[in-house]
Amino acid sequence: MSISGSARRGRLLRAAITSVVTVLVLLLVWRLFGGNHLRWQGISPSVGSIALAALGAACFLVGRAWRFAALLPRRDGSSRELLGATAASWGAGLLLPGPSADITFVALARTRFGVGVARGSGSAIVARILDVVSLSLIAVVAAFFTGTHVHPAVILAAALAFGVGLGALLSLIIPGPRSLVTRLAARIPRLAGVAARAEAELDVLNSRARWANLVGSTIFCRVATVIQYAALMSMVGLHLGFWQTWFVLSIRTLLLTIPIQGIAGIGTGQAWWAGALLLEGVNGSLAVAAGLTLQAIDLAVSLPVAGIGSTLLFRRNRDGSAEEPGDDVSEEKPGRDVVGTPTPPSREPLHVA
Repeated sequence: MSISGSARRGRLLRAAITSVVTVLVLLLVWRLFGGNHLRWQGISPSVGSIALAALGAACFLVGRAWRFAALLPRRDGSSRELLGATAASWGAGLLLPGPSADITFVALARTRFGVGVARGSGSAIVARILDVVSLSLIAVVAAFFTGTHVHPAVILAAALAFGVGLGALLSLIIPGPRSLVTRLAARIPRLAGVAARAEAELDVLNSRARWANLVGSTIFCRVATVIQYAALMSMVGLHLGFWQTWFVLSIRTLLLTIPIQGIAGIGTGQAWWAGALLLEGVNGSLAVAAGLTLQAIDLAVSLPVAGIGSTLLFRRNRDGSAEEPGDDVSEEKPGRDVVGTPTPPSREPLHVA
């Protein structure tokens, strides 16, 4: 679905206003907590902490590419290009508000890997559900090991998100509920043509080896992020334990699903950090001050990693393996539908002279 220029400018304007207003509110809250009297040490980076954070970000990127490889077993392109597309979509998500990462990946999957929009969108949705399930489970488990009293409402909300996400996953795995979902989707005019093909694609993904890769890659991503953000938190004077860091990170990432986000996470991302730290029991002024800074150093580490990874998309052109328009090619490669099977080429009518 295309977005007009005026609608795109309107979204960016709303995101910019959201960023400015949220930052001003955070600064006001910081002063109310007595932050102007707090002797905060600021950012204290070291070579070790920066290297560890960059390593965690790179491992997270590899884990995301591993998961997309499991979700899209039939595709064009190499694993190197898939890693580059994953990096490019991650970078877009870091900078632009809304589901920019998913939209970018779906577009790249269509142009670089011959994956239809419906199939690419379905893969992105399954990946998001896996994120919600894993993050909610971590939040619930970590809440009992943090050593601080977490409000029962927070645990209940995380448990509810886990239950809803797990139910959605099971409806995709178990043949009976999956057929029911696709039959209901087939009654919607715009989804009728996709429902049957989606059923076939989900049936292909319904294997133990496939889901083992999906679960393994998701666990790998979660461990990579806790390493990255433990290093980032140490730079702002937050020396939390393993479970405390995992709890704060899971709550903050779950809050990112709220459809009100600023550009590059400015304002809203900092508010989510501050809120998660407050739930962990960090002092109010320190939580707000650290939240204001964590988003900035997160971008300073993650964006270069995403940018370097994105260059893998362009190596094919430099190697000369891509076909140029002037190459002697007898016929074009057939396209792929949402389940990855070639579609017959269109036939032109014959004209008799």
